[in-house]
Amino acid sequence: MSADLQTVARDARPIFEKLEPTLLADHRHAFISIEPVSEDYFIGDTLSDAIKKARQKYPDRLVHTFRLGHTAAVHFGMQIQ
Repeated sequence: MSADLQTVARDARPIFEKLEPTLLADHRHAFISIEPVSEDYFIGDTLSDAIKKARQKYPDRLVHTFRLGHTAAVHFGMQIQ
């Protein structure tokens, strides 16, 4: 992960932690993209929706995306049989 991405992720985390308790009731399982400089956030039903909304307002800025009520935005795994 580049230094820029690490900085955005680091700066977005406290904003997410502040917002999550109030957003969970109406948006559990939704995705939230946070632009940490402005502290603006964008909620979408999918990862792509949230990022698209953020890019429309801030096309040249990096955002970090979380999933409300989850420890990670996405989970990749496999089942071994």
